[in-house]
Amino acid sequence: MIEFGHFALCLAWLLALIGVVAGCLVGRRSHVALSHVEALRRVTIAVAISLGCALLGLGYAFVTNDYSNQYVWQHSNREMPWIYKITAIWGGMDGSMLLWCFLVAAYCAFVARASVKYPRPLLPFLYAFLNTSPLFFITVTLFFTNPFRYLRSALVMPDGNGLNPLLQNEYMAIHPPTLYLGFTGLAVPYAFCMAALASGHLSNDWIRLVRRWTLIAWTFLTAGVVLGGHWAYLELGWGGFWAWDPVENASLLPWLTATALLHSVMVQERKGMLKIWNISLVVLTYALTVFGTFLTRSGIVQSVHAFASTDIGWVFLTYLSGLILLAVVLVIYRRKELRPDRAIESFFSREAVFLLNNLVLLSICFAVLWGVMFPVFSEAFTGEKQTVGIPFFNAVNVPLFLSLVFLMGIGPTIAWKRSSLSHLLRAFTLPFLGGFLVAIALVWAGITEFYPVLSYSLCFFVLMTILGELQRGLSAQAGVTQSSTWSPSTAATLFRRQRIKYGAHIIHFGVLVMTVAITASMAHKIEREFTLGPGERFTVGRFSLELLNVREEEHANYGAVQAQVILRSLKDDSILETLRPELRFYSKNKETTTEVALRMGQREDVYLVLAGIDKSGTRASLKLFINPLQIWLWYGAILMIIGGIVVAVPVPRQAMAKQREKEGEKERGLQSV
Repeated sequence: MIEFGHFALCLAWLLALIGVVAGCLVGRRSHVALSHVEALRRVTIAVAISLGCALLGLGYAFVTNDYSNQYVWQHSNREMPWIYKITAIWGGMDGSMLLWCFLVAAYCAFVARASVKYPRPLLPFLYAFLNTSPLFFITVTLFFTNPFRYLRSALVMPDGNGLNPLLQNEYMAIHPPTLYLGFTGLAVPYAFCMAALASGHLSNDWIRLVRRWTLIAWTFLTAGVVLGGHWAYLELGWGGFWAWDPVENASLLPWLTATALLHSVMVQERKGMLKIWNISLVVLTYALTVFGTFLTRSGIVQSVHAFASTDIGWVFLTYLSGLILLAVVLVIYRRKELRPDRAIESFFSREAVFLLNNLVLLSICFAVLWGVMFPVFSEAFTGEKQTVGIPFFNAVNVPLFLSLVFLMGIGPTIAWKRSSLSHLLRAFTLPFLGGFLVAIALVWAGITEFYPVLSYSLCFFVLMTILGELQRGLSAQAGVTQSSTWSPSTAATLFRRQRIKYGAHIIHFGVLVMTVAITASMAHKIEREFTLGPGERFTVGRFSLELLNVREEEHANYGAVQAQVILRSLKDDSILETLRPELRFYSKNKETTTEVALRMGQREDVYLVLAGIDKSGTRASLKLFINPLQIWLWYGAILMIIGGIVVAVPVPRQAMAKQREKEGEKERGLQSV
């Protein structure tokens, strides 16, 4: 199967090259034949099939313990459960690149399958640019990080090294593929954008397609980032979920620019503005995914998430420079066609607020990027590597994120083109008063820190704007159907007719829930370190902890020292749960990991870490974190993902045609006025 996988990888490289070259040649012709388009479509799909075969070949080698393969030997052993053998496929540099190749090619295949509905002049260059991304990553995989290499030994090894212990977690079976589905999906909007520029087909057709595919990738990227935070929360034992680690930040950067793009494309669709701005966001978003791949695989930053240092960083930088340069050249060439149809007329308009929203998101992006690259710059200019930590990121980004929350309440409510003073007063007076009263209540309750009070108040303000929009929509719908305003049938009809609008509100509501949870976990966290012997107790908050015993355990893949700690309620001394934090030792890797004990609750999480055992083996050193409302962070993320799915569901063709006709009538009416 190793030879089969390597052959499939070579075939995929050849097919992708054909797709790029043939697409460019066909696109330069004045007339595009349907047979040529169909051939390009089949080639694009064949690339994904070939890479799928290559990935299956590598997976078979892991499942059958084929230790003649160098990559399998490095990242697997016989004692590992089967789920971790699957996880090991992307547990190292080589396999992760192969998975990346397959996923980006799979996206391209889905686009090719749906391309029969796309404008024909766009298609040849679309196929060319769709195949560009797989071609680059297959080139890296085939010539630099090939996972199908044999061990340089005459003997087949009886067992392997085993997977990195930190990756032996169930979430690592779904977190990397989900994150990669987000990253790789952002190659599709880039392909549409570049195809539109190269072909000159710059109508709003391509921007509508970009919005759909960006939203799909954004939803996966959101899920991947949150799953990564949850893995860090469970596995790393430091009591938090986000440490502003360089690789964590690398996943956040394209998420920020993709979020900005999803807002600004609406302005171009409706008003014909921000054309060059949107192209810049598309290119920047894809460039940041390549940059993130470069960060994790070049070794220029140190991170628990990064792969081993390699010498292929220059390959990514060359590709990154090329794609940006090509975009700049095409934008300059098409600059006349990219002039805006109109200018922003008022600061008090939805398009102005969306642009301001974009500027805030890009400010956060720049601040995070600066923090990531500061060690590199400092070492280059001073010879000494200096880093910035959590305080820097929090000091810069907390006010920016809170301003983003405020704009989230303003943007969907304010009118397009220009809002009157009466409309602004009607829409925002009650939410502002509600937020102000919440601030007073919080201060009266003893919460006096500025940012927590501001955060909770802003979240309540935005919640009231969302509820106000819902109430106005239900009232209008009830007037049409002659039904009760708050009846389920009225709500269902309204949601069906304005699914995208209210799907976006679900996303915004999820952001509010996450914001409240993050604020609570940062501002009101309790952290304690203590040592207990058998029968001894420690009291904190509304809990007490009693050490029952310390014991050793042996498992097939590791040995463990486990402390059994009884968690009691101070109110009635009842037993809530027995917590079992562990220290694990993996003999194959000679590494020790911490396994936290976690009691998740709607009010707070009790998070217990075994820090060490004394020489007698009976007394345990423990770290305790009480994280308020932590579970609501994950609930909010689920709401965001649900909202993303709701908005991304395709609209039936007839409904889309009616919507376009309605928008055209509205635009013609505005022009006549």
